[in-house]
Amino acid sequence: MRLSTVKKAIIKIFSDRNVQLTITLFGIGFLLALMANYPTLEERIEKDTLVPEDGVKRIEARLSRPYDEAHDQSGLDGIQAPLERPSLKSATLELHSETDNTNASIILEQYELPIKSWEIEDGEDKTINMTEYHEAEYIEFKITDGELSYTYTVNHYIQPYSFLSIPGFILMSLSLIFLIKSIASLGPIRVNKEEKNKKRKNQKVIGEILKERTEEVNSRSKEEE
Repeated sequence: MRLSTVKKAIIKIFSDRNVQLTITLFGIGFLLALMANYPTLEERIEKDTLVPEDGVKRIEARLSRPYDEAHDQSGLDGIQAPLERPSLKSATLELHSETDNTNASIILEQYELPIKSWEIEDGEDKTINMTEYHEAEYIEFKITDGELSYTYTVNHYIQPYSFLSIPGFILMSLSLIFLIKSIASLGPIRVNKEEKNKKRKNQKVIGEILKERTEEVNSRSKEEE
């Protein structure tokens, strides 16, 4: 196939409206899908000062798996659940005794059962790396004496543009429809090629007929002479 023929075919393909719509819709949909998965770091800080009169205080840990740790979860009856994207980057619980006689208990709970506990005594300060206890659902504080202040800081990744995945999927699906239409529109290229071949054959046949008739006329002229 000649280079000029290929060039004309490419120009015809990309000048087709269905092809242009396919490229445009797929490009926009792909861009929206990328934006939907774009992670943003968010910081959550919760703090308070507790005294014995407050009784037992529980706060939600709301921790997920560490960001660099792939994991899966089993569903009911051992059915494997799909992989979830980890989002936790770091989490710390800072405990500060406001008085020298502070006595307090800090308990981490999962399914309302304790999984880890610490005692703060005699004005002790403590910093707990909560990333190691990402399975914790609640943090429970119980102050016996004195005052205890805490600062709970969680840095985690979120996807604020996840809603863009729906229009992105729709646009990419529509691009497939126009792709099918564009493929169907390539039919005339094959038809034109067949027509050209047919015309060449007809011209060849006509040429042979004219040649035969010319030879007949020439032979008759010679006989008459």
